[in-house]
Amino acid sequence: MIVEFKTYYCDGWWGAHATKHSIYTQGKTVGDLIDNILEATELHFEEEIEKGERITITTTPEPPAETTPDTPSIQFEYRVDIAKTASC
Repeated sequence: MIVEFKTYYCDGWWGAHATKHSIYTQGKTVGDLIDNILEATELHFEEEIEKGERITITTTPEPPAETTPDTPSIQFEYRVDIAKTASC
């Protein structure tokens, strides 16, 4: 299953929302946001992951509604797979 997040910057925070699922999260830094996206997705799809379904997360930047001189110009995209691994 592919879960697409749109990312944005607003009022000093990075935010993300899944386009087809009720997952919303934020972080003070891009690193925090990525960690929170992973955690929120794992929690949201816990049962599916436990059953062995692979979850692929993609992110794409959402253009800002308004830009100011302090609006960061960094845009990032990434893709990561979450899957249950066999235990010993």
